Amino acid sequence: MAKNMLLEIGTEELPASYIEPAAKQLCSLFEEAVKKRGLKFEALKCYSTPRRLAVYAEKLDEKSEDRIEECFGPSVKAGKAPDGSFTPAARGFAAKHEVPVEKLVSKVTEKGEYLCVVKKIPGEKTEKVLSEVFPEIIKKLYFPKTMVWESSLFRFARPARTFIAVYGEKIVKFSLAGVKSSNFTVGLHATSSKKIVISAPEKYLTALRNNCVIVDPSERRDILAKIIEAAAKRVKGAVLKDEGLVNEVNFLVEHPVTVTGRFDEKFLRLPQEVLVTCLRKKQKFFAIADQNGKLTNYFIGIRNGISEHQDIVREGYEKVLVARLMDAEFFFSKDTKTTLLSKAEKLKKVMFQESLGSVYDKIVRMEQIASRVAGSLANGTGLFAVPGDIEKASRLAKADLVTDMVYEYPELQGSIGRIYAAHDGEPGHVSGAVEEHYMPLTSDGALPEGNLGTVLSIADKTDTLVGDFAAGLIPSGSADPYGLRRMATGILRIIIEKKLPVPLRALIEHSFSILPEKVRTNPKTPDLVMDFLKLRLENLLEAGGYKFDEIRAVVSTGFDDLLDTAERLSALKKIRAMKDFESLAAAFKRASNILKQASKNKIEVTGAVLEELLREDAEKNLYAEVRKIESDVKAFAGTKDYLNALIKIVELKPSVDAFFDKVMVMAEDEALRANRLALLSYTTKLFSNILDFSQLQN
Repeated sequence: MAKNMLLEIGTEELPASYIEPAAKQLCSLFEEAVKKRGLKFEALKCYSTPRRLAVYAEKLDEKSEDRIEECFGPSVKAGKAPDGSFTPAARGFAAKHEVPVEKLVSKVTEKGEYLCVVKKIPGEKTEKVLSEVFPEIIKKLYFPKTMVWESSLFRFARPARTFIAVYGEKIVKFSLAGVKSSNFTVGLHATSSKKIVISAPEKYLTALRNNCVIVDPSERRDILAKIIEAAAKRVKGAVLKDEGLVNEVNFLVEHPVTVTGRFDEKFLRLPQEVLVTCLRKKQKFFAIADQNGKLTNYFIGIRNGISEHQDIVREGYEKVLVARLMDAEFFFSKDTKTTLLSKAEKLKKVMFQESLGSVYDKIVRMEQIASRVAGSLANGTGLFAVPGDIEKASRLAKADLVTDMVYEYPELQGSIGRIYAAHDGEPGHVSGAVEEHYMPLTSDGALPEGNLGTVLSIADKTDTLVGDFAAGLIPSGSADPYGLRRMATGILRIIIEKKLPVPLRALIEHSFSILPEKVRTNPKTPDLVMDFLKLRLENLLEAGGYKFDEIRAVVSTGFDDLLDTAERLSALKKIRAMKDFESLAAAFKRASNILKQASKNKIEVTGAVLEELLREDAEKNLYAEVRKIESDVKAFAGTKDYLNALIKIVELKPSVDAFFDKVMVMAEDEALRANRLALLSYTTKLFSNILDFSQLQN
């Protein structure tokens, strides 16, 4: 009869960012381990708090399945003599596995025929399997940082203090890090150290809930969201939405309780971003807005435990917050005594990267790149961005890095720059660009809205990307310490989603040309950057719903003009639904492969098609049909009407099919062969700038 199972790792307080990933790891490691050992279960759940990680399996088999194990020995040639008798090698192998030599069987493998012992391994009791599995999976849990606290030198994020290990009503026995498994845990650290006995796995949630521990993170999050909303309503306000803070606080407590406090109204004179950051980053407090969305002087703190001594806790929260707000008020006052523009000179002493110079050097390059981008976007109705504004915004863009506010609150970088620029009287599109040039902040984050912010964002990311590649700081594997993949995706998204006609290679080559001479040692750097952008583009387009072979077919013919690339890809996706397209694609793929093979065999495909050498009706007809649609295809392609260009190409299907059915391309006659290859080349060149059919899969 299947029974329920529970494993809980009780620890000292874990860092909030470690908890959710560790709980997911625990579940996946357990699932993998028990399946490998032949155990089945009906459902699996993971639970977590700052002081415990748990996995619960519903209806786990009482016994693992019997399994067959094959142990391979010497090859049949080495194990058997010509007369069929077993050699000493075979006998030694049989003795090692404690079976009669006659029980050896031969099995054919990829490497040949080998002697083999086939063992039937009987199933084991679940308690025995779990006693081996539990310590194994605990040891495998990964954390960004670990520590050692006892003599066995076991490493974990924080010291382990208890292990609940229960199958049905039985304790699964094991010992790790000097701690023996049991059926008890402890409740809230701050309020009680008494043992809580878990008599059966299914009683775990209720037993802990009765002791003020909400172990299910989704349940705890729902409670948290409801109580902060209720607390805000009591002071006639609403919680300023902050899903990130809710998620973080959820893993800081085991039993959330709200504490509503207030601060002096004079601090409301500070910019809202500064106030919210003080509340959120330093104290994990929730800000409260009034009915008009304006920040009030109330806040909500979350304590871990029960609602006792609330006044004392509130007083402590308010005192700490006031100190933070006074610091912020001082920083703001000091920073605004001089203009943001005047601070830009200090960037000459701030190192951006050893090979690439100071941050000031970077903003000079940013201005040059942004000016070039804006120039390529100018049209008959006026400038995309005014040169004077580009110069001013570039100088302001990184100036907030030397402010006291950003030194204390790095997360305000960009937004405080916008605030200070506006405070100095800079126009909205200039001050806005100071913040927007960092956007998108994530791969799928919001893009800059203003033209000035758009060109500065492209310039900033391009300079960093090309500069780091030139300096040899190229991402490898999963390592990307400078966020270059995100920056590359940001450049591509801005150009594509805003439909900006920015030539990609020219942008990269210009950025490379203005780098310090000492890092421009590898002339292939622009090619490396383009290859990197190509990979990011393929990933971006695939995430957008396009098939990978479609992407490769289009991108492999060129992606310098990203808007053109997007148009060609869209046309391919639409035309692919046509009945005749797949078979035509297969025929063109065949043509491309024939041409590639000819090139590989050093058969040159040069010159025009000679009509007098077209002998077969099928090749004459194909040549005539290609000539017939050629001008239309070129006209459609010239106006980027790729869908109609491809529709025209589909008209070739009967002629192409007949050609491959009736004509031997690689004829023995050298002149005929060359002419037929020239015909295939002439045909495939119709679409060579649209897509590469050889990349498509049937």
